[in-house]
Amino acid sequence: MTNKSLTQVLHGKEISRTSAKEGRGLNIHFTDGLVLAIESVAGVIVATVGQPARFAAKGAGAHPTKRQTEYLAFIAKYTDRFGRPSAESDIGMHFLVSAPSVNHMMQTLERRGFVTRRQGVARSVRVCIELP
Repeated sequence: MTNKSLTQVLHGKEISRTSAKEGRGLNIHFTDGLVLAIESVAGVIVATVGQPARFAAKGAGAHPTKRQTEYLAFIAKYTDRFGRPSAESDIGMHFLVSAPSVNHMMQTLERRGFVTRRQGVARSVRVCIELP
């Protein structure tokens, strides 16, 4: 999808539902599982396209583990508090874990569809699920 525009990716898609993210943005869900996440981060509107539903179905269930939920909650609270997503170094300092441990967890969260990240863009992590 990196070489296609949003218009090309979304052309002809049928919307199944929308969901608000507690004043932080809007998710538009399509019938094929694709999700368009629209958020305002530090005054800039950011749109991310992904297929979290498909990835979550591949993982060990559609719900995050307790530890994954802790990471997701930290990322969401950090974004709310500071107006921009956390860096992996912020997560490592909070949980007192090494950089490789944080990176592994972020890859797992992304693979399972709980977050999306833009390749090559720092602080681009977005939580894609509703947290309890």
